[in-house]
Amino acid sequence: MRPEPLLRCREITVRFGGVTALADVALDVRPGSITSIIGPNGAGKTTLLGAITGMVRTASGSVALAGRDISARPAHARARAGIVRTFQNLEVFTNMTVVENVMTGCHRHVRYPALAALLRTPRYRREERRCLDHALDRLAFVGLGELADTPAAELAFGQQRALELARAVAANPSLLLLDEPAAGLNMAETRALGALIRRIRDDLGVTVVLVEHDMDLVMTISDEIMVLNHGCNLALGTPRQIQKNPEVVRAYLGDDDL
Repeated sequence: MRPEPLLRCREITVRFGGVTALADVALDVRPGSITSIIGPNGAGKTTLLGAITGMVRTASGSVALAGRDISARPAHARARAGIVRTFQNLEVFTNMTVVENVMTGCHRHVRYPALAALLRTPRYRREERRCLDHALDRLAFVGLGELADTPAAELAFGQQRALELARAVAANPSLLLLDEPAAGLNMAETRALGALIRRIRDDLGVTVVLVEHDMDLVMTISDEIMVLNHGCNLALGTPRQIQKNPEVVRAYLGDDDL
């Protein structure tokens, strides 16, 4: 028996002016899985991530996390509920050190009021120490432990991608949404990214939803793949099923990619 989905989207419709970006899209994501969303440019993949996080307003439809409807919750409340997202463009704070970047992810869980931070009370210092330890642990997890005190601006591009993932998992998400994490990476970096995403799922217990154009990465790490086309559901299945689906081949993959 299939477990209840961690994420359930039903009849998600998004309109921008007179343009329908998503039309009655449905998606179930099993806990502990890696689910990829693929499709041609303009298919609505990033828009769907925005609808899940609450950063894009839906015209209709529902989003449920762990059985609870979060459709009416704003983006910050969905983040507190356990949804964390990365973006295609790098979002690294280059004026901070590597570990300071990751600590910004930890701060979602700090337990001191603003006045405690202003006065630097013992409670504030304890929480900051806990946050620092957690950030260092996540940096070691992604292979950047020895670079903790390095200015983030000095990291290579691939290392900055890993830094983004360290900051994301430092927030202890239950659901991690990755928007084209392989963009700009070379082949070796992409293979390392795939291994890291698997470890995030296997070792940290984080469910992953991935929007990605690199088909080798998608086919290698995905448990299930959902295909969007013109803002609509086209197909859902295992990598092998998607590779052999004639509608997907015509719409997106093409014979040369199989």
